[in-house]
Amino acid sequence: MQIKHLTYQFPKQTTPFFNDLSFNLAVPSVNFLIGTNGAGKTTLADLLTGLRSPSTPVTLPKSTLYLSQRLPMLTSIKVQDVAELILGVEYGRTKLTLAQVKSLVDPATYAVIEPLWNQVYGQLSGGQQRLVQLLLFLQCQRELIVLDEPTAEIDRQNVNRLCTVLREHPDRTYLIITHDYRDLTQFKDYQVLWLDQRRVTTFSPVEFAKASQPFIRDFKQH
Repeated sequence: MQIKHLTYQFPKQTTPFFNDLSFNLAVPSVNFLIGTNGAGKTTLADLLTGLRSPSTPVTLPKSTLYLSQRLPMLTSIKVQDVAELILGVEYGRTKLTLAQVKSLVDPATYAVIEPLWNQVYGQLSGGQQRLVQLLLFLQCQRELIVLDEPTAEIDRQNVNRLCTVLREHPDRTYLIITHDYRDLTQFKDYQVLWLDQRRVTTFSPVEFAKASQPFIRDFKQH
């Protein structure tokens, strides 16, 4: 998936934030987007998913799903209601039984949802709430799925569950923003997009392991 000549200028600014930015997303594959705070990772994700409009015409993915760091959800409803809200919209159903959900989701997701089905969503831990939302939204098929720090606030056991679901859909293209090097170790094959000075440098796993730039060294040590 080629992104060519992407330019974006914030309103009331005199110079572009991104100017003639070009890079390739590995398709289908996992792409990790890393960079220092303020490098523009979220702005780039907003542009790729249509939340912001580029200053110049650019061919972008036709269908995207953007899962931000904190998704709003009523706390008084049950996990069943969350599943019906997300999957019901995706599949055009107003009510879903647990048996129907089992037929719609992958086994790793069902293993998480089934024991929580009748629990009040607001009584789950913050990590459980985030995991439930992410896993259910990941049942939606899109050309590009962008996840903004999906493992934040989730313990490593549940991170393993989340990454299992990602691996169970190898036909998809993911762009994952992360500050945690351990997320990369969940996958054998991926591409790293290093955003620095408003430019993107791409690395294979082997190239990234050998990279010696100061920020990358700090990222891997972290």
